[in-house]
Amino acid sequence: MAKTENVGTQSEFPIYSEIDSTPEVNSRLLEKGEAILAVSEPWRRVVPRWFCEEVCDFLGLNTSKTKPAEEDITHFRLFITLLMSVKHDDSEQHIAIPFARIAECAGMSSDLRNRNYLRGENSTGKILGRFLDETLQGVEALEPDYVDGRARELVGVLEALPDELLQMRIEALKPDADEDRVYFDYPIKSVNPTSRSRVKKKDEAKQEEWIRRALCIPQRHLLEYLHEVGKGDRSSKFRPKDEDLEHALRLATGTSKSIDARISALDQLSAIDRDPVPRYKPSYLGNTVRVFTSGYSYCNINKKLRQALQPDWIELDLASAQLAIVAHDWRVTEIEEFLRAGESIWKSLYDFMEWEDECSVPMEVAKPSLKKGLYAAIFGAGKSTIRKEMYSTFVEGAFEVGIVASQRFMDRIFSHPLVKQLLRERENQIAEIEDNGKATDTFGREIRLSSDTDARSVLAQLAQAKELELLLPALDVAKSELHRADEAEESPRFWIVLWQHDGFSVHVRDQSRRDTYVKRFQEAVNSAVGDYHTRLEVDYPEGEFDD
Repeated sequence: MAKTENVGTQSEFPIYSEIDSTPEVNSRLLEKGEAILAVSEPWRRVVPRWFCEEVCDFLGLNTSKTKPAEEDITHFRLFITLLMSVKHDDSEQHIAIPFARIAECAGMSSDLRNRNYLRGENSTGKILGRFLDETLQGVEALEPDYVDGRARELVGVLEALPDELLQMRIEALKPDADEDRVYFDYPIKSVNPTSRSRVKKKDEAKQEEWIRRALCIPQRHLLEYLHEVGKGDRSSKFRPKDEDLEHALRLATGTSKSIDARISALDQLSAIDRDPVPRYKPSYLGNTVRVFTSGYSYCNINKKLRQALQPDWIELDLASAQLAIVAHDWRVTEIEEFLRAGESIWKSLYDFMEWEDECSVPMEVAKPSLKKGLYAAIFGAGKSTIRKEMYSTFVEGAFEVGIVASQRFMDRIFSHPLVKQLLRERENQIAEIEDNGKATDTFGREIRLSSDTDARSVLAQLAQAKELELLLPALDVAKSELHRADEAEESPRFWIVLWQHDGFSVHVRDQSRRDTYVKRFQEAVNSAVGDYHTRLEVDYPEGEFDD
């Protein structure tokens, strides 16, 4: 289901169509909100000039230096958003385009919380309608359903887009320093050291504005730190080495992947090539203390691509963090005892569902699907949604290894005794929130029920706030090192380079000191988790930090 808040958080390759469904079944599912989420800010890419000019030519836009009308810029951005989102060969697909995406295209994303200017002729629906009438007349727009959290969906996009532009996408997205590169925006602007510096300063200014919009003091401190480590000369550590970029490019264009997976991977690499520094912001809607990045960044590109681009970064995360948080806060003693004993919920679910015996599915393919299902169950999704999200995630990972499983296979998760307990207790939690009409998170922030915030959203926000609190000791370690380096007028010995909700990535300058600084982070977090049965563990690289 495409949620209106799901802005800039797409983390993997596009969801593939269900391989055991007929087109008629797919069509009915899409009408219920099972759609491809439109990409965020594709104009932040760098592409060959010829590709940008081809798009301008199709839209009838003047490529001279004449200042264009604002609506021309908006229409160009809407067009490339669809061009970069659509799958290559699925005529049944719908493209979900939340109001936030449309507002980004119209340059009004800064006002999304109050929507002061997104009304009347400037409403996102009117903006999209004018664009479709003038540019893609064969596309039908299905209205959003804000009650169910479904964004507006577009039908018939693939047929309306020119075949030649669709064919050009793969070639145009390949990083190639020898070509005349431009920003994928209108009016067309060349990429050179001066323009890169100008764009970088503009992005840094935006980030300073986002810091002022923080929802609580800990979130502001996190945004301030992430801004500091990406400024000036410090930003150089985010740029991948040429050989690592080549390695990632080979992964992205591997023939074992579908054409849509290759397009998405190249799109992600293009975004990193243009500006590798993640730019963090609070939630558009102000309904979580988590921080996000717009468009593709190291935070939300495919994990294998990120590790190919930055093989020396160390990834750490809180083990089963959300499960540990709700087990403690909901007082589910059986799950607390399970985690206290050091058991892995992923192995338990994997064995219980008999993934290996029934389908020969390896753990690395099954785990993302299990995580998707478990956390959807925790935060209020219905069984049909849980089943669908698990299956979509499974198909994503199984594509490369040629494994097939029925969607009905996913139902086995509902019989796991711990999952059954979670499903029962979450209903009690939802009922309590609905009775009170509000809840207060760990930072003292009162979250009230409203037309935009239901009890399921409140549940998620409470857990996400606790998640941030558990990781604040790691932020303190990183801030202390940054302060020490500033006082000594030298570079830090280590940085937090990425923040990914329940974990983060670290860059260590001296390779021989990696183990020392990783242990410092682990000791800081693990000594402060208290009664929450989670620990900070190294997720990547595997084996290097094992005892």
